[in-house]
Amino acid sequence: MAKAKKAEQTATVVYVGPSIPGVANQFTFYREGIPTALAEAIRGTPAMEGLVIPLEQLPEAMKMLRGGSGQIFRLYRLVQANH
Repeated sequence: MAKAKKAEQTATVVYVGPSIPGVANQFTFYREGIPTALAEAIRGTPAMEGLVIPLEQLPEAMKMLRGGSGQIFRLYRLVQANH
């Protein structure tokens, strides 16, 4: 189990939400976990957690954002309205 957790922590993730000054820019990649500012923002706005996705899911997330539909788009709009 410890091995799976370590692999999860080192996996590359991407923030696909709206850019928020001092927190995160859209399409920023993180390899060694997310920065403190983003983690704190997620605690304040839990919907942001759904916008930090594994790199492998980026093409599908971009499709949702461009198409204006799907879970990623809904979360994006929710976070955008709150920031």
